[in-house]
Amino acid sequence: MVREDPDRCPKCGSAELRQDADVLDTWFSSWLWPFSTLGWPDQTEDLKAFYPTTTLVTGADILFFWVARMVMAGLEFMGEVPFTDVYLNGTVRDAQGRRMSKSLGNGIDPLQVVDLFGADALRYTVIAGSGLGTDLFMNHENLEETFAPGRNFANKVWNAGRFALMNLQDAQVVPVEQISADLELADRWILSRLSAAVTNTTRSLESFRFQEAAETAYHFFWSELADWYLELIKPRFYEDATAPSKVAAQATLVEVLDTVLRLLHPLMPFVSDTLWRKLPETTGSAREDSLVIARWPDPHSERVDADAETQLSALMELIGHVRNLRSEYAVPAGAEIHIRLANASTALESALLAEARAVRRLARVAAIARDGVHDGKGGAHAVLRSGGELFVPLADLIDVDRERARLRKELTRLQGQLAATEAKLGDKQFVGKAPAQVIERERAKAASLREQCARLQEKLEALA
Repeated sequence: MVREDPDRCPKCGSAELRQDADVLDTWFSSWLWPFSTLGWPDQTEDLKAFYPTTTLVTGADILFFWVARMVMAGLEFMGEVPFTDVYLNGTVRDAQGRRMSKSLGNGIDPLQVVDLFGADALRYTVIAGSGLGTDLFMNHENLEETFAPGRNFANKVWNAGRFALMNLQDAQVVPVEQISADLELADRWILSRLSAAVTNTTRSLESFRFQEAAETAYHFFWSELADWYLELIKPRFYEDATAPSKVAAQATLVEVLDTVLRLLHPLMPFVSDTLWRKLPETTGSAREDSLVIARWPDPHSERVDADAETQLSALMELIGHVRNLRSEYAVPAGAEIHIRLANASTALESALLAEARAVRRLARVAAIARDGVHDGKGGAHAVLRSGGELFVPLADLIDVDRERARLRKELTRLQGQLAATEAKLGDKQFVGKAPAQVIERERAKAASLREQCARLQEKLEALA
């Protein structure tokens, strides 16, 4: 297409036309953005203070059209590059992989998401789904499915935070360092895990791996703080206000919450700041007015405690096995059980000595024997990672004969399905004509049935 300059105004017909002298091409003017917005060509205070900056965030599709040209312009007019790092964010796409756009009508209105689930849910979902070098896929037709991860995590943070605050009311919190001798196993464990969380989150943010930062903060808060530490220290909240155990639990909890909410603030700014402002202040220290201006936490590497982590990991594994066996054999939820251990590791024995009440309360265990022998009446077995053995007698908890009959019936049913599937796979005519994906699906089905049959056979033998 040949460009033709107009010779007269199409509106009034005048031949006196003059091109505006103060107009730049859109892309060319964009080159100047890093310094023209700061008052250039005048040597303003803003220009001295903010040029060059550090990081530019943009999309890969304008890497040459804008980013490279800003660098050229910066070198030409300012004598140095305008930024040192460029973070290329992924493209937001729908469930079909199409770029979200108004023309396709497949976009998501962020204000609608904020109204439905909150700004923190929106922010966390986007960050947690934005892996380095990948695009972000969102289902615009099902906002509930798309933003459930952020909503659920925000609710978990809020509910766990409120529970903690409820048990910290009127507490005279002292610095952890002042009561280090009174810290129990659970306290030392969570402080050690907190140090790792701070180190890993900081490293991820500094290297622009935002998804990994979100994953680290999520795992620490949900799995370690909420699911385990809060459960372990609940009985200590009901002790006398001056009891060293309670004082240590409260001091540790405030320290952990203060730190993890700082870690969460870049990911979930509103719920983190709201909870953080309500934390009781530690004696002898003053906190900032808001997380917005609060300092980033120190990892306190001196708090890393490998022994505490090993011991509590062994205890958590034991409790997990007991819970799984109770569920598998349908042991009534309120029933207290006896368990037997053999060849328990030193770490597990130390943990049981320090946190015996945790096993009693969290796994409904009334007593622990160390003989680990079968009582001849049937029960459930598990092998621990350390090589130790766990045995749960079931004769007094369930109808063993009825459970054996149920297992035999289920085993017979699965063996019939397995035989039919293997017969199909052994049919040369079927294998020769069926599509590859159908054959692969049948092989996967057979493997799953074999595994289920083996598991049922093991349970039958345990109850024999």
